Amino acid sequence: MQEGGFILIQTLLLLLGIGVAILLGCHQMDEAVKQVQLEKEALQLESLIRAAASDCRQDETVQYPIGQVICTRTDKGFKMEAILENGQRIEAVVSNG
Repeated sequence: MQEGGFILIQTLLLLLGIGVAILLGCHQMDEAVKQVQLEKEALQLESLIRAAASDCRQDETVQYPIGQVICTRTDKGFKMEAILENGQRIEAVVSNG
């Protein structure tokens, strides 16, 4: 009977170890997915600013399929605020030249 209990404890410890390994793997994968999403959003924001740099002519809001850019003319160019559809935003200053 003691041998059966020992095998049961070993099995439970093994299953616990496997569960912890799976949880750690899932956590690492979740972090990787979040990082990829952040990089994608950063590239989209940069794309909005680049597009608006040639499209802005005055104080205006320029609409794009992935978001919008609010352009405000300054004495040296434009102050721009790019906003993705999910609410992420970035500000940039683009000079004439």
